[in-house]
Amino acid sequence: MNNNPKNSLDYQAPAMADFADNTILEVLQEKTTDNNSSKYVLIKHDYYSSDSDHGRDMLSVFLEGLSEASFNTITVYLVDKGTLLLDKTNPLYDKMQLLLGKAEMIIADNESIISYGIDADINPKIVIHSMRSIAEDLIYLPGILVLE
Repeated sequence: MNNNPKNSLDYQAPAMADFADNTILEVLQEKTTDNNSSKYVLIKHDYYSSDSDHGRDMLSVFLEGLSEASFNTITVYLVDKGTLLLDKTNPLYDKMQLLLGKAEMIIADNESIISYGIDADINPKIVIHSMRSIAEDLIYLPGILVLE
């Protein structure tokens, strides 16, 4: 194993051979402008992971992260209890409004809007579609991020 200190992160082929015995190198993928194109997010609940205060705190941070991300466009799909994020009485309503400012479009399923009696603001970025229409979209979307 090569024990000589390195002053740079120059890992060219000869240098890599020195580490081939048992050293693990972890390299993060470099962000490129291609990574910033369009992102699609499906949110299924108005909490993350479990229906608790902690789950809502986690979703709050996630929504903030999305609204501050460097993506060119974000399209958000809200289904089932995820549509509750559009309700003015929801504790995460303000965070959803931040994301609404960043998103190109938020698509919510009509059946859940009706079922939960959601009182949503009228906003041209919020589009209401049938669950069938959303399902057809999701089938063809590349690399959708699903928040469970």
